[in-house]
Amino acid sequence: MSWELADGEQEVVLALSARERYGYFVQLAIDSGETWGLKNDEGWVLAGDEERDALPLWPHPDFAAACALGDWAKAVPQPIALDELLADLIPILEEDDISVAVFPGPDGDSAVVEPKDLRHDLEAEIELGAGEETGEEHEHDPEE
Repeated sequence: MSWELADGEQEVVLALSARERYGYFVQLAIDSGETWGLKNDEGWVLAGDEERDALPLWPHPDFAAACALGDWAKAVPQPIALDELLADLIPILEEDDISVAVFPGPDGDSAVVEPKDLRHDLEAEIELGAGEETGEEHEHDPEE
């Protein structure tokens, strides 16, 4: 479930570099348990060039909506559960040779990555979070 962006947060985040937005995306996807794509009457919108398509993903519906311009003007943000992204969508993207445009800005600038690389980074962040949770519980273990 998405949250309300703080005043000015969208402008500040969109001013970050594509690489910085990628890190922000990974962190927020893990924290919220979801990502967002844009869907229109024909299905999920794709970005890309003559060589290869890319599925654009955002960490919040407001960021996706800010990119619903031009050819995407009639598209609306749709959630993709993190579990669904990892278990179902990433394998489909790999099979169809579609990359991922992570957190595009309205100008189209994004970090374009292979689906397997996005999976790796998301799973690494999940592991990191699990390790921190385990560490916190361990630190508070009254028997030590």
